[in-house]
Amino acid sequence: MISHYRVDMRVVHGQTTTILKKKFPLNSIIVIDDEIAKDKQMIRLYANTVSGGIKVIVLNTERGFANLKKAEDSKLNYFIIMKTPLTMKKLIQMGYKFKGVVTIGQQFIRDDAPSYLKSVGNTEDEWEAIEYSHNHGTNIVFDPSCKFENISYEKAKTEHDKVMNS
Repeated sequence: MISHYRVDMRVVHGQTTTILKKKFPLNSIIVIDDEIAKDKQMIRLYANTVSGGIKVIVLNTERGFANLKKAEDSKLNYFIIMKTPLTMKKLIQMGYKFKGVVTIGQQFIRDDAPSYLKSVGNTEDEWEAIEYSHNHGTNIVFDPSCKFENISYEKAKTEHDKVMNS
């Protein structure tokens, strides 16, 4: 079963393996990201970030899409982690329907991605992917600090629009 979906630019990090696994059952983490899937060093780094027998599987979007149904039907508990909202959009365009809430975690603040929530900034393409996903039935909340704040999509959109229109 998939116990948690997350979009987080940090991908696998300490909060994933401590705070989140206390709230959501976890046996394995599936990272879906085209760039990371090509980088053996990053795959090793993420695999070494977790302990306690938790396996990290890194797949490109195509292989991730092909394996999501298996994860849903499994008796094991999986976290699905995507680095950016662009992957979430791509999975939806391929025909995937997220069965639970997708949590948007930290999204790096950059020159072309201004902050609209604490620790969250998205480029125009990334925000468009969040809107696309929301408009295609994905239940999205924002929780960049892993404190289960569950900031609604609507509140995040209001804050995003204020920043973009100022």
